[in-house]
Amino acid sequence: MLNQGDVGYIPQGFGHSIENVSREKGRILIVFSSGHYQTIDLTQWIAGNSIDVLATNFAVEAATFEKFPKGDVFMTR
Repeated sequence: MLNQGDVGYIPQGFGHSIENVSREKGRILIVFSSGHYQTIDLTQWIAGNSIDVLATNFAVEAATFEKFPKGDVFMTR
């Protein structure tokens, strides 16, 4: 968790997300090391990794991911 004035660093290629868990408005400054920006959605990241890698990263059995979609998924309320 970051507080006012803190600095966070996420190495290139590492999955991450940012969420404001406060009831107050938050502001964040994001700086990139190059002008090339690319987003990878969670569904894309999951589809792009082997079941064994996912099982290791999430510390669950590989069978957990066998029914996950292999492409983009759009969720709505």
